[in-house]
Amino acid sequence: MAIKLPKDMPYIKTVMAKGKRYEYFDTGVNAFGKRIYKRLPPRDTSFGGVYASLLAARTKRQNVTPVPTIRQLSREYQLDDRYRRRASSTQDTYLIYLRMIEDQIGDAPVNQVIRRDVQELIEKMRDRAGAAKMALLVLRNMYKVALKKDWATVDPTKHVELPEGADDGDYEPWPDELLKEALADEEVGFPVALLYFTGQRIGDVCKMRWDDEQADNTIYVCQEKTGREVWPPIHSGLRAWLDVTPHSVETMLHGPKGRPRRKATLRGQLQKWAKARGFAVVPHGLRKNAVNALLEAGCTTVETAAITGQSLKVVEHYAKRRNNRELGKAGMAKWDRTKSEDRKLKENQ
Repeated sequence: MAIKLPKDMPYIKTVMAKGKRYEYFDTGVNAFGKRIYKRLPPRDTSFGGVYASLLAARTKRQNVTPVPTIRQLSREYQLDDRYRRRASSTQDTYLIYLRMIEDQIGDAPVNQVIRRDVQELIEKMRDRAGAAKMALLVLRNMYKVALKKDWATVDPTKHVELPEGADDGDYEPWPDELLKEALADEEVGFPVALLYFTGQRIGDVCKMRWDDEQADNTIYVCQEKTGREVWPPIHSGLRAWLDVTPHSVETMLHGPKGRPRRKATLRGQLQKWAKARGFAVVPHGLRKNAVNALLEAGCTTVETAAITGQSLKVVEHYAKRRNNRELGKAGMAKWDRTKSEDRKLKENQ
């Protein structure tokens, strides 16, 4: 039942529940267009002060000069060096999340988005942990531009919590049984071998040409994302595929018309193949498989980074779930071998 209120007290919503009257102050809408109400105290000595405070805050917001929206901030970010310095492939990825952010909170004023709004946005992607992490990363980059331009005084992305699993790397390595089956499969074996045995990103694998193979049994790669040059040695498992694959076009992987394989096409093919076998994976997970395999074989972090082209910090990050049992065996074997060599040296003196 609604109660008629004095005209000089706007923005009050009254609710009757179980015979009791409750009043709420309409503070306006949040970044998602949802109207937010604050509970008012009973009409005693504190009511007037609380109401006046809430009314003053709302009036102040209404009277300020219009501020840029998230949609405008997105455009400014795309013109900023923080975005323009990124590799084209990274820009394409960021654009996906920029558009998603615009769709969700594009009309929200930049300086009125609060941490709770960002948390709500991230929570909507709880079942897509990797996407949630990327969305937060992009929004965080946007607010660096907002702070630089004085469009905002605080960063609402600070202290936002990611869904479980999003902070432990976006991509899981492929299960051993799936990787083994893929490497032997006629449909996906060659691209999987290129991804796994070189430890490179899918974009770099799609660009690999036959003349990138070097005389010293390596493959030359100028990484698309970083511009770093690496020469991963050709593993015997990859050599087996290279030797039986026709050199009919310039690139090692290509489509029906002989054009280089597109990243999206290859990604979709591999994921569809894995899904048919009951697995949800991404091609980038094979990069983790490569790091794990190199470390478990006894390679140092420096040796692993030289092959994959990653930083030492990233190699350690990717290796969080490596097989410590096998690493322990490899380390103990090295120790044992050193002791044996020392003993032989003493015997020969």
